[in-house]
Order: sequence, then structure tokens, then C-alpha cells
Amino acid sequence: MLLIIMSTFGCKPDPLEYARPSDLAGTIYTQLESMGNFNYYLQCLDKTEYKEPLVKGGSWTVFAPTDEAFEKFMQEEGYTTVDDIPSSRLLHLVQYSIIISGWNTTTLTYGVNNTGFYAGSNFKRDTQYRDTIVEINTADYNLHPTENKFPDGVYKVAESYLRIKPTAFFLQPYFDAKPRFQTSDYSFLFPGETFTENGMKVFDANVSQTNVVAENGMIYALDKVIEPRKTQYQNLTSEEYGEKYTTFKRLLERFAFLKERGDVVNEVTGETETIYNLLFSTGITLNNLPFNPYDESYPKLLNNVDRTLANGTGLAVPTNDALEQYLLGDSILGQFYSSYDDMPLDVLGKFLSTFFFTDFWDLCPSNQGSEVLNVGLNPVNYKIEDVVDQKFCSNGFFVGVNKVYENANFSTILGPLLLDPEYTIMLKAVQDAEIDNALQSVSTQFSIFGIKNDQFIDIKDPNSATRTITVVDYLPDLSVIQIEVKENGVVDRLYPLDMNSPTSADVSYVTTTLQDIVLNQIVEANVDLTDNNYYQTKSGEFIYGSQGNQVAGGGDISRNDPALVVSVRDTDNGKFYDMSHAIERPLVFTYGALVENSTTFSRFIEVLTAADALVAIPNVSDDKLISFLNLSRTFTLLAPNNSAIEQAIADGVILDPNNLSGLTPLELAIAKQDLLNFAKKHFIQQAIATNGITAGTFSSMYFGKVIDFVPVYDQFLFENSHVPSNLTVKNATTGAVITETGALTNILSNRVVIHEIENYLK
Repeated sequence: MLLIIMSTFGCKPDPLEYARPSDLAGTIYTQLESMGNFNYYLQCLDKTEYKEPLVKGGSWTVFAPTDEAFEKFMQEEGYTTVDDIPSSRLLHLVQYSIIISGWNTTTLTYGVNNTGFYAGSNFKRDTQYRDTIVEINTADYNLHPTENKFPDGVYKVAESYLRIKPTAFFLQPYFDAKPRFQTSDYSFLFPGETFTENGMKVFDANVSQTNVVAENGMIYALDKVIEPRKTQYQNLTSEEYGEKYTTFKRLLERFAFLKERGDVVNEVTGETETIYNLLFSTGITLNNLPFNPYDESYPKLLNNVDRTLANGTGLAVPTNDALEQYLLGDSILGQFYSSYDDMPLDVLGKFLSTFFFTDFWDLCPSNQGSEVLNVGLNPVNYKIEDVVDQKFCSNGFFVGVNKVYENANFSTILGPLLLDPEYTIMLKAVQDAEIDNALQSVSTQFSIFGIKNDQFIDIKDPNSATRTITVVDYLPDLSVIQIEVKENGVVDRLYPLDMNSPTSADVSYVTTTLQDIVLNQIVEANVDLTDNNYYQTKSGEFIYGSQGNQVAGGGDISRNDPALVVSVRDTDNGKFYDMSHAIERPLVFTYGALVENSTTFSRFIEVLTAADALVAIPNVSDDKLISFLNLSRTFTLLAPNNSAIEQAIADGVILDPNNLSGLTPLELAIAKQDLLNFAKKHFIQQAIATNGITAGTFSSMYFGKVIDFVPVYDQFLFENSHVPSNLTVKNATTGAVITETGALTNILSNRVVIHEIENYLK
């Protein structure tokens, strides 16, 4: 034990053995001193609190301008000595030159992407600089009238939300990792500058020395003084442009609003003050701005990975003159609006989204000659020769252009709904149904039969056999739409009762009802109105196009009152029809339609009745529902005519539904079940009209066995002919013909298409 104590505590280390090696590089500050070419930069450091950490320790990377760089900077700015540089400007250029942690030219590009952590990913690092707090007068801004809750006045605003402002550098590994960004593109980002292969640039500055090792980090020597870069939004008002881009700025600000941030220490005054953020409403699906051009962060458009240091957005900004001439010229928007201020926000949002690009290299020369896609993945006719200004900003690339690019959304079939103020209710219903993006796809053809705002009058309620719907009032922003409901022609009530305080249930009912009505006006196909054919709408119901200018739903056919085409608008993905009135849904359910044709189907009605398959509808005496049909879907009824029912009875498939009296309870139950199964077999789980379109194997509503708790429905093979108009039904296994449709076809009832067949299904 004594030996252990002596060996542990009895010996003292040799001071020389643990002394700091004489050849060890000094800290960043002392290393800069010893290098002898950074005297002005050191004088700047001496005037800030950043000298001490660079002297003592920590881990830093410094982009230090040489004395030659400072001399050029001061000469251009009219400064004789460092003391002439305003203290705030001096502080900012120092803060912007210092990066947290020590990075060499390889690790500078390290970053995380969807596949992991690798070199070549990043081209930015966070500096010590944050934008300051400024005063703005909101009277000078065109803020969002609904979102902005504060009256006009002077507010202290945290520019770009006081986020750390990154600096950008360009190294060969970053170009190598980006196939759509070439070293030749650098000269476009920074006119007059070139990138030397395997070289290094910090913005437009050359790096004359790289990887200078210091005890507490790394030093890079720059031939220019780099100051904090503006964001894309801040760059709109750069002095060098005059007021060339102020119109675009005002359009962006229609999506801007103030939000109180709380009490923050103002760096300039040292006082704790109430600070606000100037926020921009973003989100592609809401037709707002695709991303926030005021934010230092890269937008997380696809996932939650922070790509701020790896990517930068692109913003192509038309000049004031280009924007003015666009509306005066032969443009789609100019046909509807004489001023951008008159555009509703959903129209303006889609218009502005044309100029937002996910990645800055989309605007570079390497991508010319290929299709340039904006954030919404819509092609944009952008060309390098349109560019009049370019500036690489802190959060992406700013390009000024002398041209306005057409938005593909307006040339699609959604365009008339977006632009024509007479169709705002229909547009709202389309957006609520979340099919507006689908209607913009040029890979799919559509036909829309428009309902104008003043045509929502006495339209059949999709939810009822006896009610009709009329729009009687709505708020300008369509957040509340009031409808009048009539029951059998008599006013029942208003939904909502109070426009100022609507219940959520009433709003939901109105929204759903209008969606269902509008979906009955949309066909996902080109409709040939000269072909006298049936087409299925997005609601599931069928309409009939004929005579070149007539469209009829089930209700129109019953009333012999087809909707007439008033005018046609050709779009990139279909035709938009202005109509004389809304297309009317079928007025009756399946039972009612069978009753209307009872001379043919009276025996099948008896089958349904005896099978207890009919359900009474409250307040309706002449129509009933089919108990086993879920009318959120659509079906086909191959209705056996009277002769076919007689044959089924003769074959012993079913008992005569009129001769069930006198049966024992067990016999009666079996007979009713046979009748129900017989009826179910003739309802097909697919709406099929004789249009020559829908064919194949489809299931009936009858199943005779269950496997692993899953019903195995009977299936039939359908062949569909438009000319002549008939369906051929075959055994799905053998292909043998079972029956064909008879004289009565395409009877449109609510959710069910009815066809007569002259033989029953086996």
C-alpha cells in the first residue's frame, strides 16, 4: 500500500513535458497577426466583442478579407481609415465573416440529405450575423386585409425573423454533386466572375488562401470584403434597381401580415421592446405563396429535412413595366382583370407561383433548352435573354426579368373557374372537394359544364328525393354560403339560419351539398356532344350528350328539358361549357323508376316487395329505397322484365311473390331469402351505361359463400356496345352468353342505371 501511495502521489509531472509546443499554430487572432496581411480586419475585430473568442479559444471558421481587399472596399465607400466605417456596418461585416466551428474545404460541404451524411451536400454555413430590428409604417405596405389584425401605424419588425443569416461558398464537390448545376453557371450567378476548377469562392470573392489552420479553427483569406446579403424579398427594394420591382413587392405583400413576436432586446437601442414579425402566408394547396421569400430558411416543401445549408430557392421577378404591359396585352388574365389589385387571392397566388422555383439552379444557363419547372411543377417559358438583373441573396437566387410568363393553371380547364367571377361558387366547391389540382393536370382530359353563381336555383338536393337547393346569399370571400331548401316546392329552411354566426353543422351541410351538385357537372373525359352518348360524371351519375349542344341528366330527361350549351372555351386539357342551367340529377330512386315503367317491371317490383327489400322514405309516398344498396356508391340494375320473372318462377328459381301465403314460417323465410338473393344478383356493383366505354368483369350484390370472412360475390362479364346500344352479359368463367339488354336501357335513377333484360341472371 505504501508503494502504491508513493507511486501515485509522490511523483510530480515535468512542466516541460506538458508545456505548449513552440511550433503549435496560434489561435485565429494571433495567426492572423502573424500572417501580416490582415491588419484592417484585425482593427475591425478590435472594435467588437468577437476579438476575445478568436484570441482565447472555441471553434471557429473565419472568412478574413486581406488588407488589399479592405483598401479597395474603403476606397469605393469613401472611407480613409477603419475608424470611418460606421460601427453598425463594421459589426455586421465582422459577424458575417465568422462561422461557428472549424471547417476545412471538405467538411465545409458536409451535410445531411435523404440518404445520409456526405461531402458535397452543402454550400452554406451559418454566420454570427442576424438581421436587425427595423421600424416600418404599415401604411406603406399592401398587407393581407383579413390576416393582418393590426391597424396602420409604425411597428418594430424583426427582419427575416432574426434568423441567422448564412454565407455562401462554392467548392468543386458541390458542383460535382449537383448534375443540374455546372461550374459555368457560376458566372451567371455572379456576372463578371468565373469559377476555376477545384477553386473556392465565397459569394463573388476569390479565396486566395484556404485551410489555414489555427489552434481554434480555420482561416480563409478573401480578396473582397463580404457584407451580409439581403433576402430575396429585401432585394426587391435594393437601391441599384431604383423602384423597378415595387409592383411585384406589393403583390407579394397581399399575402403578408404582422404577428406579435413578444418582447425582444433591440440590438440597436439595447432596450427591451415589443417586436413583430412580418409573415407571409405560404402553401401551394391554399393558393398562397409557394414559399416565404423573406425567410432565411429553405422551405420544407417535400419533407422535414432542413435543407437550408444545401439548397437555395429561385425567384424570377418581372419588372414593373413587364407586369403593366402583361395586363394591357392579349393575356389570359388581362381578359378578366384590368388591375392586379382586383384579383382574388387564389388567382393572384397562382399567378405569382409561376415565378417561384424550388432550386436556384433551375434559373441557370445549364438548364436552358430543357423544360423549366416552377415550384408547382408547371412548365415556365423562362429564357436567359429575358434576364435584366441577377443577385445571389442569402436565401436563394434573385433574377429580374423583362417578361411575364403565362401560368399553366390559367390555360387548363380550371382557368375559367379561377378567372371568371361568375363562377366563384363552383370554384369554391371544386376546391372544397380537393380536385382543383387534378383539374390542372394536362395529362388528363376533362369536360366541365359550368354553373354560374346565379344558376344555383332549385337544383335537386343530392341528399333527398323531395328537396331542392337555391343559393340565396354568400359572403364576398365565400367563407359562408347560404342556401334555401324547399321541400316539395315549399320553403323548408335556410342553411345557415344566421350568416353572421353559422353553426359548423350548417356550414358542413352546405359545403357537402354544393360539392355534390358541382361534381355532377364534371366529366373526366372529352365529351362528344354530337355522339349522342352517355358519360359518367365525377358524382357517379350519368349525363347524356346529344344534338351537338345538349346535355341532360336523369332529371332533365324526365322533364324533357336538357341543358343547352351557350358557349365553349377550349383549354389545354379539355373544354369548358357555359350552360343554360345546371344538369339535373335523376329525380327518383330505383323503385320510383321501376314504377314509372311498371308495364315492363311490375313483376320485379313484386319480387322486391315480397323480399322485404324496400325501405320507405319519410314524407315520400311514391318512392322507396333498396335496403341492401349503399348509395354513396353507384350501381347497375339488370332488371328482368315480366317475362323473365315468369321464367324464373317456372324454372323453380324463386316462388311466385304473390303466392307466399299459406307457407309455414320456415318455408316463408326460405322463399323470402331466395327472392332477396335473386334481386341482389341483378344489382351490379358498377354503374354501366351502354356507351361503349365500361366493360369487363364486375360483381353483383349476391354472394353464396364467405372465405376468410370475405364475401365471394357472383361475377359477370360485360361487353358494352354504343352502336347498337346494348350490354351483353356472360358467365365470367365460361364466357357463355346469359342475356342481353332489352328495349328499355339507360334508365337513370338516383345512383343506379337500369337496363331491361329478357332473361334472368343465373
